[in-house]
Amino acid sequence: MNEEIVLNLQRLGFSKLEAEVYISLAQGKKMSGYAIAKTLNKTRPAVYNALDNLLEKGFVNFVRGKNGMEYVAVKPELLLSDISRTVTGAAAEAKKFFRELESKQHSPHFENIEGKSNLLATANRIIMSARKEIVITSSMSLEPLYASLKEAARRKVRIILFSWQNLDTLGLPIEFYSNFEGTDFCSEERLFLVADLRRCVIGSNDTSAFIPHKKITKKLPTGEKDFLGMTSTNRLVVNMVTEHIHFDIYLHKLKRKGRLIFTDDILLHSLMEQGI
Repeated sequence: MNEEIVLNLQRLGFSKLEAEVYISLAQGKKMSGYAIAKTLNKTRPAVYNALDNLLEKGFVNFVRGKNGMEYVAVKPELLLSDISRTVTGAAAEAKKFFRELESKQHSPHFENIEGKSNLLATANRIIMSARKEIVITSSMSLEPLYASLKEAARRKVRIILFSWQNLDTLGLPIEFYSNFEGTDFCSEERLFLVADLRRCVIGSNDTSAFIPHKKITKKLPTGEKDFLGMTSTNRLVVNMVTEHIHFDIYLHKLKRKGRLIFTDDILLHSLMEQGI
């Protein structure tokens, strides 16, 4: 038997025995399972199992012969054309799937963060990845970030920080801007951080309690599970977080120049302002 043809049929999904059985039938003969087994010198159970598989795949058919029911091969030209269309279609679908999978793997992504320790661990990883610049808005202590910020400074990474609190910068070479004037306007522990305008992390222990014009009356819970956050490399999100930090600093500088005063007539009376 032509071993190359057997091998090619195996590449198209035949088992070795199925290929040998099909080739025997494809010579134009009607054959019983017994005759095929005798021709191939194979056991009858193995041949009948192969025939059942070929019948299920539509590669052979039953016909009535002199000695009862026999088998006949679907014409090779028709069979191979059908297999070719199936394989081509399957390959195209697989190619489309893996292209979309690769696209998702390389596309900007989001990752939710639960818990204060996870938030800070993510922030430390992002700080360690920075090569040029880190911009931060924080009302949280910098102590959990000290080691990674110190290492970033050693790498000559520029660090810009804004806060509504009078944060201790721990002796780090940070460009610090603070709107704290002796009255605490920030009821939440918040952290916004962007590295190299490529990746950001945001998180806090509340969703809408940041009210920079209204004195707070009580602090929010600060337990491990009270913190939620997100990290992203999506350029739109990264840009929005970066702009937010910049606008805080711009407003701070304008206020220092006497050009900005918060009065009731500029408020929107929105849910955020009400702390709802």
